[in-house]
Amino acid sequence: MLRQLFADAFDVLQKNLDLRQQRHGVLSANIANAETPGFIAKDVQFEEALRAAVLAPTSELRRTHPQHLPHTVASLHDVQGRLVARPSDDVGRDLNSVAMDQEMAALTTNAFHYNASTELLSRLFSGLRRTISEGRS
Repeated sequence: MLRQLFADAFDVLQKNLDLRQQRHGVLSANIANAETPGFIAKDVQFEEALRAAVLAPTSELRRTHPQHLPHTVASLHDVQGRLVARPSDDVGRDLNSVAMDQEMAALTTNAFHYNASTELLSRLFSGLRRTISEGRS
């Protein structure tokens, strides 16, 4: 019963943490390959797909006419990170596209968002624990 009450919040936070962890690995690999000739920096894009899945209507959409556009918003569980090449203006003679300042900024921002999500999850668990114990410490 409690799972049903908080299922949406748990699912969104879980998916966000999974995708942030995946992005952290890709950004770390970029930094590790900063001196590798020909290495192309990559990133994981998922924010728009995650936002669309979260804001999608909860009722099932139905096509009532064959010429209507199909419903294309993925469910939360279908959202995946998309690996893309990150362009850089600072490509050296070795054709390496890693810009350390951009990578460190992206890694720091991603870590901040990951930590914020874990804090929200922790507060959700604290609320559940308080509810289960009927407000007692």
